[in-house]
Amino acid sequence: MGRQPYLQRLLAQSVSILWTTAQQGSGSVIVTDPNGVAFTVSGAVRSFLPSETGLAATYYQYQADVAGLREGTSYSYAVAVDGQIVAYGPSQYSFTTPAPGKFSFLAFGDSGDGSPQQLALTQQMLVEPGLAKVIHLGDLAYESGTFAQFEANYFALYAPLMSRLPFFATPGNHEYLTDNAAAFMAGSSAPVGNVPVPAADLGRYYSFDWGDAHFVAIDSNLLPTAAETRMLAWLDADLAATGKYWKIVFLHHPPYPTGTHLADPICAQVQQSVNPIVEAHGVQLVLSGHEHGYERSWPLAGGQPVNSGPSTTYVISGGGGMVLEDVGSLPQCALSVAAFNYLRVDIDGSQLSFSAIGLGGNVIDTVTLNPPPVVAANGVLSIGDFTPAVAAGSLASIFGQNLAIRSSSSSAFPLPTQLGGVTVTANGLPVPLLYVSPTQLNVQIPYAVAGQVTIRVATANGSISTVIPVMPVAPSILAVTAQNAVCSATNPALPSGYVTVYATGLGPADSSVATGQAAPFSANSVAAPVQVWLDEAALQPSYAGMAPGFAGLNQINFKIPAGCTPGSHQLRISAGPASSQPASLIVGSATGAAETDKPVTGAGVASQARNLVPPAEALGIFAARR
Repeated sequence: MGRQPYLQRLLAQSVSILWTTAQQGSGSVIVTDPNGVAFTVSGAVRSFLPSETGLAATYYQYQADVAGLREGTSYSYAVAVDGQIVAYGPSQYSFTTPAPGKFSFLAFGDSGDGSPQQLALTQQMLVEPGLAKVIHLGDLAYESGTFAQFEANYFALYAPLMSRLPFFATPGNHEYLTDNAAAFMAGSSAPVGNVPVPAADLGRYYSFDWGDAHFVAIDSNLLPTAAETRMLAWLDADLAATGKYWKIVFLHHPPYPTGTHLADPICAQVQQSVNPIVEAHGVQLVLSGHEHGYERSWPLAGGQPVNSGPSTTYVISGGGGMVLEDVGSLPQCALSVAAFNYLRVDIDGSQLSFSAIGLGGNVIDTVTLNPPPVVAANGVLSIGDFTPAVAAGSLASIFGQNLAIRSSSSSAFPLPTQLGGVTVTANGLPVPLLYVSPTQLNVQIPYAVAGQVTIRVATANGSISTVIPVMPVAPSILAVTAQNAVCSATNPALPSGYVTVYATGLGPADSSVATGQAAPFSANSVAAPVQVWLDEAALQPSYAGMAPGFAGLNQINFKIPAGCTPGSHQLRISAGPASSQPASLIVGSATGAAETDKPVTGAGVASQARNLVPPAEALGIFAARR
């Protein structure tokens, strides 16, 4: 065997295992779960000729892509070539898939020159307890990132770590000295994230989730090239798409070098082009190398140190083994040390701690990040149409960052006022919670508030307040249904048939129902006069009140006129002087109303509410909707 087996793109349900041999054969991996059940996965093989590697002989690289794993589960594996086991050992050849909860990882860069310091740091990393993975910040193989240098100073040296911990790497400038980072690309297998990467750039930048964190690898070497625009557009879209609490970006070139690379133009481009994107999306930590030492910024916003509010901390760990360089100072820099080092990062719920560890285990620096909750500007919106019109008793979404650690919902009544470590108050009154996530909370505004209302969101890391106007009524449509399902082109409303609109913001009902309590399974009309508008025609609802079995949800039943023209119509709901935003109502051909489209009033409201399948999912009130 040539290169020992190593782990790539380990995710919650999959992993890739790679290795090389000097002779071509048939490769496979035998994976064993905690119950002793084993299964075999065949590996694809690729040959690398001396003409492309510069090595003396051809070698063969195998990759077995293992799927169907269980999150948070430990597995052992063995590697076979032509049916013969060539690598086995449950303690050495093993891995654990990620899951929500506490985890730890190492990060470092500028390591691969085979120095005594690199060897010493490697021995220290081997005995670090409780590790999940390793992130390499670039310059993996000095001096030029050749195939031979990768074999000697990366794969061979880190083999005891790589066989049980996945390495996620970003290329440094030295990797690009060999044929556009050919050796780096050849030995890596990057994750495929939710946002597709252009084919030309596949593997150079990527993202993945691990537990409660989202990681993004950026290839900063591409910033001076034509690939910059598409990479930054991808970065923006990728960060916008994640729903994870922690967001961590890693790349090779730092935005705030203090020493040798103070005038590096690529570092300047990172500051100008990458920083605004990561800060706009609430990235809490950015890791880089390039400077051969350890440097940490203050918490920054817009390039300036801040004492409170959302911020990003930029850390350089470029002391992985290559000769050290001088460091300096900048207003953004809190600490800079010329020292060999690696980072140990521990994530536990809403707290992230990292330590820079030097030779002999010397702790150079230790910092804890506790990001406070953030509510976006104009971030409290009606859950129906996502406008700022919010009424007492209505359902609303609060958008922001650093809210709950992970998504959680409750459909039990009364609704809880604490969920996922989050509490919300309105003018000091507890606010019931339907759904919480790192970026969105779905709540019911208390009936007892009006006018300018202070909304306060509190987590373990602090609190934030915002003031919103709360009106007596503010109609907002969530869903339009016909034939007991969401109305659509394939399920249109029918002339002479009945339509049920689910809305919020119609104000209090005739009988008192406490905030957070489910409405009874009986007619409970709202006090405000309600009108249905189909295009410009005013229709009188047969029922306008609380939706039985829900809190803060309204139900309006009305009949489509017999002569209504098939096609798309504009639907609005008014309550007193206020009107909802328009929604689309699709009306089909006149085939007569179905039996289930009879008028629903009184106790019949309960049966229709039960027939909507499934109401909570269709309305999205117990999940993110925007």
